[in-house]
Amino acid sequence: MKNTLITLAFIALSTLFFAPFSQAHGDTKPVHGGVVKVEHEMVFELVRGETGASLYLRDHGKPYPTAKVTGDITVLANGKKAGATLTAAGDNKMTADVAIPDGAKVLVKVKESGHHSVTVRFTF
Repeated sequence: MKNTLITLAFIALSTLFFAPFSQAHGDTKPVHGGVVKVEHEMVFELVRGETGASLYLRDHGKPYPTAKVTGDITVLANGKKAGATLTAAGDNKMTADVAIPDGAKVLVKVKESGHHSVTVRFTF
């Protein structure tokens, strides 16, 4: 019993020690008011707007340039599927002409030349 308590105390203290390193690839708070997901050590923030959607990329807390990034977005909502191409819109931003309603499930697929593609799933 005593060994079990010591082991549990050690595990609890170890968890507290390593907790600060869980945010090593940047802050996951939304910078642009969207939904944030982390995939392949990158931070993806998807923002829905009245005229379309915007995707912002960050790596280690810094904006990741999208000039050489291509992608597409698929929106699944109300039994319907809509898709659009994501295009670079300067700095770390990509945009697509697609509406994202409440309750939608969204798949974003991005690829940079020389790298494998990354798929990120969002729910609104």
